[in-house]
Amino acid sequence: MLSYADVEKFVSESRGIKESSLTFSIVTGETTEDMPGGLFIPSSDRELFEAIHKGAIGSLWLKEAELPAWLPNHFPLFLTDNLTNAALTILDHYYYNTKQEEWGTMTKFIFKDEKKNEVHKISNQQQYSGTRDLAYKSLLAKGGEIK
Repeated sequence: MLSYADVEKFVSESRGIKESSLTFSIVTGETTEDMPGGLFIPSSDRELFEAIHKGAIGSLWLKEAELPAWLPNHFPLFLTDNLTNAALTILDHYYYNTKQEEWGTMTKFIFKDEKKNEVHKISNQQQYSGTRDLAYKSLLAKGGEIK
């Protein structure tokens, strides 16, 4: 599974609890999905609020964006200058460097095809190869412009 330590390698800094053994079972920017143990990719602070209520235990966050006043101090935030690049770097690193037989349970990456209104779940190397471009387009469509 994707760990706190893995994510921390690809961001400029982090806030909240620093627990290197923490793992993320899901990585997504979709608030339509439950995400127990999830790492969220936000495009607004309202979406982050929804994600926490759906089980997110950490989030990427734009470095220059203001933090919501309601955000718990211990909630892990991974600060970056570009949400799309950070999310894709994490996705690429995870699937290039992880073999399912070594890890057992794999982290699921969930992205939405806005044109077809379909949700795609990437949970193995074969799915990754076929949907990496879709993940990129999905992240660009979300914008990631936190205000």
